[in-house]
Amino acid sequence: MPNPFLSADGAARYAAGRPDVQPLVLERVKPFLTGTALGVDVACGSGQCSVALADLVIEVRAYDISPEMLSRARPHPRVTYALSPAEALPLPDHCADAMTVFMAFHWFERGAFLHEARRVLKPDGVLAICNSWFAGELVGKAEFAGVWQTYLERYPSAERDRRPFDEAEARQAGFSLHSERFTHLVELNREQLIAYFLTQSNTIAATDAERETPEQVQVWLNEKLAPLMPEGEVGEFVFGAEIRVLTRLG
Repeated sequence: MPNPFLSADGAARYAAGRPDVQPLVLERVKPFLTGTALGVDVACGSGQCSVALADLVIEVRAYDISPEMLSRARPHPRVTYALSPAEALPLPDHCADAMTVFMAFHWFERGAFLHEARRVLKPDGVLAICNSWFAGELVGKAEFAGVWQTYLERYPSAERDRRPFDEAEARQAGFSLHSERFTHLVELNREQLIAYFLTQSNTIAATDAERETPEQVQVWLNEKLAPLMPEGEVGEFVFGAEIRVLTRLG
């Protein structure tokens, strides 16, 4: 499956427009940590989760396969970034207390990655596979749902591994599984919302395929959103989130 976040344009848009929901999501992971010496952030992208993980552990080593993403990674004194695939991390056996994956598990070779995670984690280490998604709801404006549906029709979600991940698969890989789903609100004005939409695989896939330019996407989004979100108005948008915390068995 082609990963739409590998291009220079996609990486730049991602770094500029993604809201920082990672600290809120990782707060749900914190109670499961038994050690805090080393955290590993896999498919770190522009480093949002890496920096959030640094609030929970002493040192973070963060990896991505995209040089473009890494060139835009957020600097932090306790985070080190490097180029590496998720399935072959340049780390010794049983060294990590925690490993995070934020919005990227669906791009991996799942079996190979889970085998690698089990190798790298300490016996009491945890793997946190986290997701956050736009739910298509603007608080107080039900009519936004129609705009969201029109957006999805024009820019369908990019292909990815959509197979459900359950306890049976986790146990087969040598892990127990704890899952939680929840929602939270993110405040965005129209400009910020458009910047966020430009970070989604939906629009990046469309522009990478040259069906539209980023400027054309931006103009279309502005036309659709302006009637609902006057200039300067901030809306509360519903985001869904999920954590799947895996702990080594045996």
